[in-house]
Amino acid sequence: MITDFCVYLDAGHGGLNPTGAYTTAPSKMYYHNNGVFHNGGYFYEGVFNRAITNRVAAKLKNLSIPNIIVSHEYLDMSLQYRVDTANWYHKNYKKGIYISNHANASVNHQARGFEVYTTPGQTQSDDFADLLYKQVEGLLSDKIRMRSDRSDGDYDKEARFYVIRRTYMPAILVEHLFFDNYEDAKLLMDEEVIELFAEAQVRSVLEFLNKIG
Repeated sequence: MITDFCVYLDAGHGGLNPTGAYTTAPSKMYYHNNGVFHNGGYFYEGVFNRAITNRVAAKLKNLSIPNIIVSHEYLDMSLQYRVDTANWYHKNYKKGIYISNHANASVNHQARGFEVYTTPGQTQSDDFADLLYKQVEGLLSDKIRMRSDRSDGDYDKEARFYVIRRTYMPAILVEHLFFDNYEDAKLLMDEEVIELFAEAQVRSVLEFLNKIG
């Protein structure tokens, strides 16, 4: 049993409120002309983000690994709130890592693939990101496209996203395929794909814990 470590999970953006309305509309959604998604042809990123985050949380609980979801069940809480919540618990409860779950979109709706982001420079976040990238590649490379930036010797891409820049702990932001691409969107609705993405995160957490001792 792991008692002195916590995984802080963030489901990006908002979800479905009690009336069934998408709280992040009209952004973070895309209408596909065919196929069945969250509301007919609409794909709601925040709904997917919660599906993967809740799956990861359940798996961690089964392994007795402490975890806290810092996002709301459906409200689109501010980035500062999510970060401040994780940082408070990191300081006052248990040291940990931060995972922000998302799905991507592109200007021309043609891009496809999986990406994981850290901030610029080499930190423990890069180590964790590499573990996740390799786990996803091993479990899902026959189904999805992998997207990486090997210019600095590792697999993650680098950006200064607020939630990974302002956290006190190792932090990654994961882009699970492109929800505005029809083929990727279909994969993101596939229960097996969601399960494998979640499994990859949990295995990465365990590997990271073993690595840091």
